[in-house]
Amino acid sequence: MESDFIISANLHECQRDTEEWKSCKDYISKSAMGSLKESPDHYKNGEPYKDTPDKIFGKRYHCYVLEQNEFEKRFYVFDDSVVYGALLAKGFEKPRSTKDYKIWLEGEEKLIGDREVIEKNDFDHMKSMKDKLMQHPYAKMLLTNGVAEKGILGEIETKIGRIGVKLIPDYRKDIKHVVVELKTTKDASKEGFPKECAEYDYHIQAAFFSDMVELFHNDKRPVSFIFIAQEKKKPYAFNLFEASPQFISQGRYEYEALIQLFKYCLDNNYWPGYQVWCQNKYGILELKLPAWGIKDINYYDHLNHKVSKQLELKS
Repeated sequence: MESDFIISANLHECQRDTEEWKSCKDYISKSAMGSLKESPDHYKNGEPYKDTPDKIFGKRYHCYVLEQNEFEKRFYVFDDSVVYGALLAKGFEKPRSTKDYKIWLEGEEKLIGDREVIEKNDFDHMKSMKDKLMQHPYAKMLLTNGVAEKGILGEIETKIGRIGVKLIPDYRKDIKHVVVELKTTKDASKEGFPKECAEYDYHIQAAFFSDMVELFHNDKRPVSFIFIAQEKKKPYAFNLFEASPQFISQGRYEYEALIQLFKYCLDNNYWPGYQVWCQNKYGILELKLPAWGIKDINYYDHLNHKVSKQLELKS
């Protein structure tokens, strides 16, 4: 790890659904850094996290690819095509309104229990994506025989003091010292995905996770960070990206700065808003138009058939 900001670390594995994990609220994470980068006030008092359809799909796909056994425990694929087709063949115009269908549904509900229901079409979508991904031998190797979704929790001693950290890498290949992050995306191309990385601070995630996993292993071997970016629409194209030294260096610079800001806010119980990024002591920013907002305004003189320019006014 090419930094002397962190002096030592005491980290251990911890599942996210345990009381120990939930109780560590003042431990900084990648998601906390994202809010903190907006402002400390956003981190402390912002709107609670809400799942979007894209995020829900991404979580389910992660579980399906990385934790097959866990997927079967948490989710139930609802498929009524066989009973629906049979009732339709019997002449029922609305099979789902029939007594036979309702009896069948009662049995399904007992099987579902407290699991989350996934519609058959959504599951088929995920299965097609996974099948495509696993056709690639190196992608398959990266996502098998490793440690999936296991949290790492603990404290690090830094130049500014001790602070708690927590993270959940998607997949760890501990023997190879590789961390793998699976991302579903709209554009997995070599031009498109780097833009998404910059927009969603994936460079911070890569540096933070790599450094913390290296400290967790405590054997001074560097950790490589690989993104598998896969598109959600056919043909479900994907790319493998290894985080470069430049990518990690920028991410490390930012996460170290955010840790320092977080420690300052904790120590002082002070959570400023956007003004934290303003170096004017009054918190006043100079307002300028963006480059795209600066344009000429010329109109067409239809009476004289010419473009009319603005008058040059002289004082």
